[in-house]
Amino acid sequence: MKTHHLLPILTLSTLSGLISPHASADTLGVYLGSSYWSPSFSGDFKSASSGQGQIGLKKDLGYSSGSANHLYLVLEHPLPMVPELRIDRTNLSETSRNRLERTIEFRDTTYNAGTEVSSEFDLSHTDFTAYYELLDDTLAASLDLGVTLRIFDGEVRIDQEHQKLDAHVPLLYGSGQVRIPGTDFSAGGSMQYINTGDIRLTDYRVFVSYTPVYVLSGELGYRSFNLELDDVDSLDADFDAKGVYASVYLHF
Repeated sequence: MKTHHLLPILTLSTLSGLISPHASADTLGVYLGSSYWSPSFSGDFKSASSGQGQIGLKKDLGYSSGSANHLYLVLEHPLPMVPELRIDRTNLSETSRNRLERTIEFRDTTYNAGTEVSSEFDLSHTDFTAYYELLDDTLAASLDLGVTLRIFDGEVRIDQEHQKLDAHVPLLYGSGQVRIPGTDFSAGGSMQYINTGDIRLTDYRVFVSYTPVYVLSGELGYRSFNLELDDVDSLDADFDAKGVYASVYLHF
């Protein structure tokens, strides 16, 4: 087992030893949410075994912007010392068809300049996050710290050649939110991060939310996702997806 696979366990154990026994929700709660994200794409990649240069998402394959959907479920409880649970699913997959302006190579297959190729890059993933509430939002502010296990189930494809991306990535997790006094609005953000040498991942959001009634909230924000791979699943890559999103969620 690689050392970074132990990170979620070690971090969560450390947090559980440092936090107050009251660092949990006051009542049982369930959040259900859905988001629409409109990111722009940039970056490049290559097969780890390839002797050729990087393949550009924009320059070579013609990607620019797209859309993604995001669903999430949060379970909070009043049990002391037991972390809260959050599950997120992001479907991030785009296809393109473009005529090459230069010769490229992917998985030992050469595609000559002038050739029209179809491609797909799929960075879809599921997050399992365990966290503690260091500040409860009943105090007009919230602060959560924990760990995430992100499971990718995507691929990179050019014509018939494809490379699976099914990495399991542990991440540090933090989020916070502050209510704007005298209004139904609040502002906040969240971040997930890891750098192990072969994987570097940064995923953050900043947002403004509006809660007209207790059970219903809307959110408008900006999400930035960067993934760098060094011979992970036989890929060297630097992917970026960033843009605005809108979401609605229910609280029971």
